[in-house]
Amino acid sequence: MEANIPKSEASLLAWTVDWLSERLPESWNLELRVESPEGPERADGRIFLQAGAFTASIAVEARRSLTPREAENLLPRLAQVLHSMTGNAPVLVVAPWLSARTQELLAQQGINYIDRTGNALIKLDSPAVYIETVGSSRNPAPPERGKVRLRGAKAGRLLRVLIDVQPPYVLKELSEATGLAPGYVSRLLDALDREALIERMPRGPVTAVDVVGLLRGWAASYDVFRTNRLATFIASTSWSRLLDRIAADPGVRSQIVITGSVAATRLAPVAAPAMLLAYSSEPERIAEELGLLPADEGANVGFLVPFDPVVGAGTTGEAGLRFAAPSQVAVDCLTGNGRMPAEGEAVLEWMSRSEPQWRGSELGSWAQRWARV
Repeated sequence: MEANIPKSEASLLAWTVDWLSERLPESWNLELRVESPEGPERADGRIFLQAGAFTASIAVEARRSLTPREAENLLPRLAQVLHSMTGNAPVLVVAPWLSARTQELLAQQGINYIDRTGNALIKLDSPAVYIETVGSSRNPAPPERGKVRLRGAKAGRLLRVLIDVQPPYVLKELSEATGLAPGYVSRLLDALDREALIERMPRGPVTAVDVVGLLRGWAASYDVFRTNRLATFIASTSWSRLLDRIAADPGVRSQIVITGSVAATRLAPVAAPAMLLAYSSEPERIAEELGLLPADEGANVGFLVPFDPVVGAGTTGEAGLRFAAPSQVAVDCLTGNGRMPAEGEAVLEWMSRSEPQWRGSELGSWAQRWARV
């Protein structure tokens, strides 16, 4: 093998051949050829695969690291060049580690991938090959630079506005709408841009948001029953009577924002709710007024003390009741138990096809719709 590329990439290429050889039939032949440098948009190497009468040439791109933004913006152009050079040959990306978001974006582009922790997706038509394995979800050698995580009240507040309001908007507007420091907003926007979860002009406004991607990213570090303080109770009456009592009492209904299964059912019914889940800053007092009994087991009512006032943003009223915004309902259900994750998926589907019904167009109006919980 000629040393035409840096040693780290060359070792990745050699490792890839070994990895594939261990998983393909022994009678199949694999040959690696390292490419001569002819420009920035070249393949680092090619793997020639022979299986009886079938042969395949796989263009291999070796990377020491690959961010989601690079996967979205750089590799599609590279793949187009490689396809034109090799007669639409499949492309394989190999790296020490690929995040779940990077894997998702590569798969969407029809690009095969392998990382050294075992995350892999290989699809070939001729010869027919399908390999999919799962490796590490965490980078075993993370970069030294700090990374803003989608965790905590501040992140949740900014994510809610990005999801709930249609861009464009600039950093100053986001800072004013959320009450967050411009420096924090800037760092989180940079992190979201690297993850290809938002589109942002250089030093300019946010122009697009991946709503589903943001909600899934938020759900990875959020837990409806842990991020918020949960108090559980038993109601001796039926669902309809309990909701009627809440709607009929102005002092109670103004202190409750319904989320979870009951709220999800309004948007995308999956099954009859098993628990009434609602936000309330004073759960014990509200429970006493409704005649609910505290219960650690067998509870059918749960009150959540909000992790942040943002849970009251974008609420909607119906039949005297207040319901949380679809974005809050979605992340609450996705991180719940029982049937709740399935209900969260149904809400995501509803949000994707019904965006004009729930997404606002002005930051100012969103900020004014915060309701006390």
